[in-house]
Amino acid sequence: MSGLLLLDRRELIFGGGALAGTALLAPPQSSFRGVQVSIAEFGAVAEPGHDNSRAIQQAIDTVSAKGGGLVLVPGTYECGVIRLADGVTIRGAGGLLVNARIIIPEGRQQCGVEKLGIVDRRADSGSFALDVAGSHCSFEDLALVKDPIAGGYQAYVRQTASHCRFSGLTLKGSNGIMVAGHDHLFERFDLRSTMSNRVGGDDAFAIKAPGRSTYNLTIRNGIVRGFAAIASFGSEVGTEGALPDSHIYLRNVAISDVEAKSCGSLVFFKPGALIYDWRNGLIEDVRLERLRLTDERGERFTCGVRMIAARGATIRNVTGKLLEVRARAKNQGVQPTAAIDLSLLDRADARFDGVDLQMRFTDPYAGAPHGPEAPGYPVDHIVRIEKTDPRAGSMRNIALDVEGRGSRFGGVYIGAGLDDAITLRRAHLSRVGLHPPASVGGGGIWSESRLRLGDIRVDSPILPRFGGHALAGGRRP
Repeated sequence: MSGLLLLDRRELIFGGGALAGTALLAPPQSSFRGVQVSIAEFGAVAEPGHDNSRAIQQAIDTVSAKGGGLVLVPGTYECGVIRLADGVTIRGAGGLLVNARIIIPEGRQQCGVEKLGIVDRRADSGSFALDVAGSHCSFEDLALVKDPIAGGYQAYVRQTASHCRFSGLTLKGSNGIMVAGHDHLFERFDLRSTMSNRVGGDDAFAIKAPGRSTYNLTIRNGIVRGFAAIASFGSEVGTEGALPDSHIYLRNVAISDVEAKSCGSLVFFKPGALIYDWRNGLIEDVRLERLRLTDERGERFTCGVRMIAARGATIRNVTGKLLEVRARAKNQGVQPTAAIDLSLLDRADARFDGVDLQMRFTDPYAGAPHGPEAPGYPVDHIVRIEKTDPRAGSMRNIALDVEGRGSRFGGVYIGAGLDDAITLRRAHLSRVGLHPPASVGGGGIWSESRLRLGDIRVDSPILPRFGGHALAGGRRP
């Protein structure tokens, strides 16, 4: 094996990181009472180049016909597509499947995958290892690896899937997981990707609702590395093109206790905002808690929490508590960078209603300009909120509690057309606006709309010389 596979088998299967936990390294202590077979009993051969798809499928079908049970993989076997049946769990038993795709078709129930590694050696961005459309399925200590690395998702949880549990998932060498359906749990995971010219490093969890609503998702207790974001919401939600509005939504998602290392964002909301013709999407009731991003050298970071909406989309009832970013921006002048960025585009009427975020942002170089002693770039603002067309769309009930240190243009920027939409409950800002433009738009707090101010502390000694504002407190009616 080469590249990512030069690992101890236990490290490959169990993740090898702090999240793996010593308990996972012990042999499984199963109380399972059903049928147990080994794929070797059905003619599977652990030899390179030998396709074991038929033997593995026969083992699965035999166990299913006997009422369900375990199918054991005792070594390293190459295969192609295999389909799980009701009540069948495939267990690694110290084994790997090479170039496999495990499919759980719609209507299948009580399927499982345990302590198994699936390794894709094809360097194909279009290949993936897991395709789940069934319900009440369980995945424990599953490792999905692309070696050599390649783009594309590693797993799909389809619109028809429901009540699935992923515990101890490890992913290496690809993009993340597309998630749809309802009532899923992802916990204790370690997902690793690589952002480069040939591998996109897309979102770790791409949460979508293409053609059917997605709801009741829990993502907790994990690490993601090298992705665009921990999670993205709704690039495909609502209706597509000229289809009638069928009230499709993305609702009730909780993400907590996740650490992002060298990632672009914590989370990215984007209903109706991309080039695809999805419109009238609804994203609501999202809870974010104890999320942390670190990218001190500015390898990936652009925004901590980013929300963009267009084409009739609605984002409402989003709360974020104890969110933290310690990072530098990966570039300057390419796109706006901030710890919090909320934007309505002017393509169609869209709205935000009820966004409450608590964020702490720290530039490890205190906003110093890019240079040999300060890799990466300072962010433009700590908070940036605007409507591309001040007359289109609406925002209301936006409440922020922010601490920020180090920015280029200013601390908080609020554009026009947002009167009474925003409350800064608390804004403690230091070393902001260190390199402001000569034009307006910089400041400790610069607002072109009426807003409410609570506990405000701003350290912005340079900005008044450029016409900026460094507000010290009070309330702007």
